[in-house]
Amino acid sequence: MRDHVDEIRARGAELVIVGNGAANFAAAFREDFDLDGPLLIDPELRAYRAAGLRRGRVELLSPRLPVNAIRALAGGQRQTGVEGDAWQLGGVFVIRPDGALTYRYASREAGDHPPVDDILEALEPGTPALDESTPERPFAKAIGRALSRVLDPTIVASFDRTGFRVHSLTFDPSDLDVDLGDRRCLVTGANGGLGYETSLALADLGAHVVLVCRSRERGEEARDRIIEQTGNRRVELEVLDVSDLAAIRERAPKLAGDRVDVLVHNAGALLDEREETAEGLEATLATHVVGPHLLTRLLRPALCASDDARVVWVSSGGMYTRRVELDDPLWTERDFDGTTAYAEAKRAQVILSEMWAEKFHGTSVRVNAMHPGWADTKGVRDSLPVFYKITQAILRTPAEGADTVVWLAAAERAGKFRGRFFLDRKPRGTHLLPFTRESEDERRELWRRVEGWADAKAP
Repeated sequence: MRDHVDEIRARGAELVIVGNGAANFAAAFREDFDLDGPLLIDPELRAYRAAGLRRGRVELLSPRLPVNAIRALAGGQRQTGVEGDAWQLGGVFVIRPDGALTYRYASREAGDHPPVDDILEALEPGTPALDESTPERPFAKAIGRALSRVLDPTIVASFDRTGFRVHSLTFDPSDLDVDLGDRRCLVTGANGGLGYETSLALADLGAHVVLVCRSRERGEEARDRIIEQTGNRRVELEVLDVSDLAAIRERAPKLAGDRVDVLVHNAGALLDEREETAEGLEATLATHVVGPHLLTRLLRPALCASDDARVVWVSSGGMYTRRVELDDPLWTERDFDGTTAYAEAKRAQVILSEMWAEKFHGTSVRVNAMHPGWADTKGVRDSLPVFYKITQAILRTPAEGADTVVWLAAAERAGKFRGRFFLDRKPRGTHLLPFTRESEDERRELWRRVEGWADAKAP
């Protein structure tokens, strides 16, 4: 391209180079190649992601690579080191002054470059602009809606992978065509399963992502993998057990030190035996309900500082089987059942998300809940082995389970909802059985008790 700069300029255009190395490396690159045009750096890979350019190790294993290396050596070029993101591939784009795109080439592997003649041809006057619009899929959406009406009442075929694939026919692909470069997102339970996939997707959209994890070792591993997979270096770890109220109080000021645009309550636990926290709370309730409630309360100023904050509670379809439990919520009198405790906590999450939506009324904060359907996660495999054995062939992938979390956190369209409960990007009812409905008095009593538990101190 450098050797054709005169031809490019003769057509009234300019060669603009975008790299992802450091500024000093770019300066050396300019000097080595005797460049006099614009040279920009994008170490966060935002332009690469926006352009849909490929990234990954497999793409670099190209048969062209040794040939190009030999050619470069013969021409006197030496590779003395690697700067920036070694796994990121490039591309070439021709953009007119009015912003229209007349040429796009995304490298498929290392050493894959477009013919210069094609680029020069795209610079000729009268070259038509490429159609960049997302194609409408009215037929697919109609089929998706029709099949959903058949499958959704069956529950099984709605919650499993078939349900996701049918529901996804109605998705608008442009909803997640967004740049979250100015958004700070906190995700609890982010080292695996839905939390990891949510964090990975948000990081891939350019967000500053804070992984809130109980285990430092697993959290660091997740952070490093996300940075490697996305090239987004704005991924950090905060070690915090959300069932530990004292730890939440200690760490919340740091988390609230910057604006919070997205808060995802994903951390969870499904226990075989009753466990008690330092504050005397049953651990399932503390992890899913009390800890997230306290964290939301302490982060409220940081959420309100955002002009479009989203709080997402990751619930479960299991909550459909239970009503709010106020007689023995801490399991001090009942024989402990981990699955029931989990479902009751998930029911409480949905109620609290609706009540938090009311508390944030009049602010820029939107609070919603969702359930992921039946997803193949380590939590399901370890905690529900019988269920997993029966359903493993039809379970959703973790990424499919996390899709609606990402949509609620990132999509502009999702910003119009508050206090709703979602499955696969669509609001759903919160009760399938009449006996699960709670009264207004019970909702207020749940809030009062959670507030009291949140203020509990260890003896």
